[in-house]
Amino acid sequence: MPLATAEDVAARLGRPVLVDEQPRISAFLEDVTGFIEDYCGRDMARRTDQPITLYPEGDCVLFVPPRFRMLLTVAGVLQNGQGVTGWTFNGRQLTREDGWGESAVTLTASWGYEVVPASLKAVACSEVIRWLALSPGVGKERVGEVEIEFSAPSSAQTLSQAARTSLAPYRPSRLGSLTLRREGPRLDPRGPVVLHD
Repeated sequence: MPLATAEDVAARLGRPVLVDEQPRISAFLEDVTGFIEDYCGRDMARRTDQPITLYPEGDCVLFVPPRFRMLLTVAGVLQNGQGVTGWTFNGRQLTREDGWGESAVTLTASWGYEVVPASLKAVACSEVIRWLALSPGVGKERVGEVEIEFSAPSSAQTLSQAARTSLAPYRPSRLGSLTLRREGPRLDPRGPVVLHD
């Protein structure tokens, strides 16, 4: 499901969407939703009662990939075609005291926004409007002293820098850096010591 509708685009255009524009706008909305989700590394649009297959490593903890964690609810867990009980879910991982073994685990889950935040809808609509304004094969236009820059037809269909900046709060936070130290004798930070007679 796209993050916005053709009606949302029409409201921002300030005019109704023409019948012949409808298929193109719908396709652009699907495209921009995919670009936004890929850039943010997580699914934003609501998925309901969908399967997620995870592969345990014989441990008691089964991590859910970040892509599926946006407002994730787990309705059921299957392993080898049988329902699994005795698990808990904390929003990031499923834990089971008896362990998960090594066969695939399938979750029946729902995730993504039920109501799309206004800022995500605005980014999706602005990108679609930007794409609609570009003629096929034209990457940039300028009116004063007429300047047209031609490019490959698909290159205009990317997220703009403004969209990327607006999406920063929806991207997973990056962890800090780790300092690695090698075991062994400490070296003098001043470098090698020269002994004089």
